[in-house]
Amino acid sequence: MSALTPSHLRTLREQRILEIDWPDQRTDRLTYFDLRCACPCAVCVDEISGRQILQREQISPDIDLKGVGFVGNYALRMEWSDGHSTGIFTWERLRHLGETVR
Repeated sequence: MSALTPSHLRTLREQRILEIDWPDQRTDRLTYFDLRCACPCAVCVDEISGRQILQREQISPDIDLKGVGFVGNYALRMEWSDGHSTGIFTWERLRHLGETVR
């Protein structure tokens, strides 16, 4: 198992948190709001500059996760209550978010 492949994922709906357990015993708890704000898709991030286009103020603090699914063995795709669903969150990106969003 790769160090960047989660060993367990949980959606804590009432708390609006995605909890990720990693093989190195680290657990990250990412809020739905922080995840939605960190969407890596071309609508939310300029493809050429890498600059974030989506502003945190544009996202409702009570954003909800309507669905989540695997993209191969390397990522998750999330469907949000605001209708957005094009972002692919790789394990590497989720791991990085767990280190930087606390």
